[in-house]
Amino acid sequence: MNKYSIVKRTIAVVSFLAIIVAVTSLGSGCYAGVDKDFEGSWTGEVNSSVATLTLQQSGKSTFTYENPRSCVLTVKFLKNAENNGREYSITESTGGFCDKLLLGRLSLNKKGDNSLSCELTSLDDKSSTKISEKGMLRRPGK
Repeated sequence: MNKYSIVKRTIAVVSFLAIIVAVTSLGSGCYAGVDKDFEGSWTGEVNSSVATLTLQQSGKSTFTYENPRSCVLTVKFLKNAENNGREYSITESTGGFCDKLLLGRLSLNKKGDNSLSCELTSLDDKSSTKISEKGMLRRPGK
């Protein structure tokens, strides 16, 4: 083999490896959903109602209101936010009070290792009917 052929092959191999690394990095960034810090179950109070947030990398992530509201919202990751936060869209509702929040937003901010502040906001921009609920959630047993 001549020197020119070795250089061409080396360039081809290095280029191929660079493409593999780039695609692998891109692939891991494509699902910028729930990271390990947020993944799992969180329970707390939101506007005097007990609520449970379950964030999953695969499957549906849900926000469940216990009695008296008794409804479930499905949430989908939108983006990372400032101050160790996350934004989710509210994509599905099981009815009742939850329908008022459908297509709105869920905002989360990490407060230490085991606490999240959360805010659910309705889509409605009319100030008299817009819903905004805030609360604190903790990992069970922590």
